[in-house]
Amino acid sequence: MTIPEWLQAVQNYMKTLQYNHTGTQFFEIRKMRPLSGGRVLWSKSTDLPELRLAERSAELRNLVPPGAGVLCESPPRLMETAKEMTRESLPIKCLEAVILGIYLTNGQPSIERFPISFKTYFSGNYFHHVVLGIYCNGRYGSLGMSRRAELMDKPLTFRTLSDLIFDFEDSYKKYLHTVKKVKIGLYVPHEPHSFQPIEWKQLVLNVSKMLRADIRKELEKYARDMRMKLLKPASAHSPTQARSRGKSLSPRRRQASPPRRLGRRDKSRPYLSASSVYPGHQEKIHKGMRGMIPDQSSRARGPAEK
Repeated sequence: MTIPEWLQAVQNYMKTLQYNHTGTQFFEIRKMRPLSGGRVLWSKSTDLPELRLAERSAELRNLVPPGAGVLCESPPRLMETAKEMTRESLPIKCLEAVILGIYLTNGQPSIERFPISFKTYFSGNYFHHVVLGIYCNGRYGSLGMSRRAELMDKPLTFRTLSDLIFDFEDSYKKYLHTVKKVKIGLYVPHEPHSFQPIEWKQLVLNVSKMLRADIRKELEKYARDMRMKLLKPASAHSPTQARSRGKSLSPRRRQASPPRRLGRRDKSRPYLSASSVYPGHQEKIHKGMRGMIPDQSSRARGPAEK
């Protein structure tokens, strides 16, 4: 089976699941979850939104050593959710289709997969959509699910990434939608046990305020960098730092000028005399400040001066 035939078989399988028109989401997808990984882990806190207590398994609870914390079970990873889709065979939406498409193409290393997100405007409302971009043998295409046939899968025939994006934009115009933003992620790794999350928006283009020539230039530069493996996830550039309250993580700025002497008055600010602050009580203010300002005439004597 050739690569285009494989992609068509994947798309046909997703079409058999049908699009979810019920308004109820059958599968929970959180974008920041890793692709795969272990499920059971330890935690010293029970107040963690990403974890749920494994109360169903009495055997696992008995394994908790005294004082070690609480045995918790991590939420299902994205590839585990994709396996659940194949078992349940329930209708899916666009985001579930992207995860399922990644799972069903993991066995084809010659296929590069990356997410493409759209933000559109129609009749006073904004709409969001995502598909799975495909690159193979110098051609671009896509996999996905949508209410409209023109807004999900695209054949593997586009020579450039910009041609693929412009085809989606033209398809949106048929339904009177205006594309506001386009977000493109990085290639999704093929490792079946990767802990790396999906990079969803490495490139963000505000296409409604750009010319097509500028959009094409940005997309082709980004596609070239992706093919040459020059782009890295945002998490790989700098380690994540825990921000403490009241402190900023930004580097400190250098002082533009040397600090001023403390004894001189700042002439750039208006001077407020004691009489203008509280008329008639100037003497009380001076008496209150005598204990705060040290006497300049007297200074501590050293051992040699005594």
